[in-house]
Amino acid sequence: MVQVWHHQADVVIVGSGAAALAAASAAAAEGVDVIVLEAASEAGGTTRRSGGAMWIPNNSLMQAAGLTDPRNEALALMAQLAHPSIYDPDSPTLGLSQHAYDLLAAFYDNGADVVDALTAAGALDLIILPPLGYGTSPISDPDYHAELPQNAAPIGRVLTAQTPPGSFEWPGVYLADGMIAHVQSLGIPILLEHRVEHVIAGPLGSVLGVVANHAGQKVRVRAKRGVVFATGGFTHDPRKVLSFTRGPIFGTGAVPQGSGAFLDIATGLGAAIGNLANGFFFQVALEAALESGGAISQPDAFVFLPYGDSMIIVDKHGRRIVNEKAMYHERTQSHFVYTYNEFPNLVQIMIWDDPVMQEPTFWPWRGGVPFPGASSPWVMTGNTLQELSDAIAARLQSLQGQHGIAAAVGPDVALSPDFATNLAATIDRFNGFAATGVDLDFHRGETPLEPAWQGPSRGAPNRTMTAFTPAGPYYALLLGAGTLDSCGGPVINQSGEVLRPDGTSIPGLYGAGNCIASPTGQGYFGAGGTIGPAIVFGYLAGRAAAQRSIGLGN
Repeated sequence: MVQVWHHQADVVIVGSGAAALAAASAAAAEGVDVIVLEAASEAGGTTRRSGGAMWIPNNSLMQAAGLTDPRNEALALMAQLAHPSIYDPDSPTLGLSQHAYDLLAAFYDNGADVVDALTAAGALDLIILPPLGYGTSPISDPDYHAELPQNAAPIGRVLTAQTPPGSFEWPGVYLADGMIAHVQSLGIPILLEHRVEHVIAGPLGSVLGVVANHAGQKVRVRAKRGVVFATGGFTHDPRKVLSFTRGPIFGTGAVPQGSGAFLDIATGLGAAIGNLANGFFFQVALEAALESGGAISQPDAFVFLPYGDSMIIVDKHGRRIVNEKAMYHERTQSHFVYTYNEFPNLVQIMIWDDPVMQEPTFWPWRGGVPFPGASSPWVMTGNTLQELSDAIAARLQSLQGQHGIAAAVGPDVALSPDFATNLAATIDRFNGFAATGVDLDFHRGETPLEPAWQGPSRGAPNRTMTAFTPAGPYYALLLGAGTLDSCGGPVINQSGEVLRPDGTSIPGLYGAGNCIASPTGQGYFGAGGTIGPAIVFGYLAGRAAAQRSIGLGN
């Protein structure tokens, strides 16, 4: 049967976030025709609502600043973060499979060159992420995992998009828009509201093109050399999240189009699947997730770093459960603890006092804590700890039965009868830690980054901790687990080719970004830990697709 093609190109890119746009730029640099298909009504994907940073080891900007990033140490750091349960520093592959090791090596070996190529082409305009003013380096603040002995380059790996002076937009807007403008300047069409639903395979199993739904019509798009999927994760599909993700998820910051279409498509083609249990995690204001069915877009609902020096996070018994200043990806996983037929930390409670509430300093990580004079419907208050406890109990009761993406406020999400008593004892213990500067329970403030990203503080000797005031008012915010996006799906090789379980590639099929089994495993390497690998492997996939020969079966 002769196919009728509505559009044709050498390389078809599905999606329009950082990975997709990098793939489009790479393919065009090889001198081939490219088409980009985007399901949404605007381009940019989740990248456009991100912080616009990218974690790139051994990048040219850090080298220009006199910083080094030795390969062996960088690979050891990434291997430990990506696969901590099997990491072995004495193994030739650091305890990883050869395939997993090769992917991390490809990221290190190609990252700087990819960023340089995109910068030279005009797609990127980057700087090293500047310090926020409370660290010790004039170049940048420390890496998320600067405390690990393998981290030989704790400064300089994080690059970010240049933003206009005085801008309050998330830098992801400028990162995405710059890449979009570059792709459009190359004459590459970005066809919006074209949701790809199927691929068309040839008699020899190679991918010939895709079928997209546009305004209710089926649009067939021919790919003479290959199709690169960069469509984001599956966190807007509750069934997938509940089935695959290893913890209860209330919300996501990913764009609503992310329902895991590529996972379904690639599975149907016999692709190997991996890393489904993992995601890029952060804490979300619970009620924001419940109000929207899990779709999070309000900036104050993203609790990346809980704000304040006199602030703690407790469970339903009024006890601290985590280092509140730990980075969001690691801290959020405290919600996933499962004991005695329940998730005891499913809903957590952030509590702070009035000096934190009245702190007037602008700070990017203020999420959940309003500026002085502003209000939030999600924040509860009480003049005493008992009044605050009563308000929290009433709020939880009012939320009973409400659902996020793959978690709900069930009957076991209620304060224990001794919550107020325990909370008072918890605060008293915390105040003692603040006086000595040593958190004996969770080691708050002991990593290089935590004091730097604490922001304004009255705390001494540990600037992440100040004693709570003995009198109210006090405030509280309910927290749930969220994902920036999922990071599991079809398995790729170093060129972005999608693999079958036997290790052979599916001809003409490529993937990058959050829709594939991320080479980062369960790790979040640092600020930009999603976009960095997405851009690098997107570029490699686009280049490989463009270089693929056109022959029999294509």
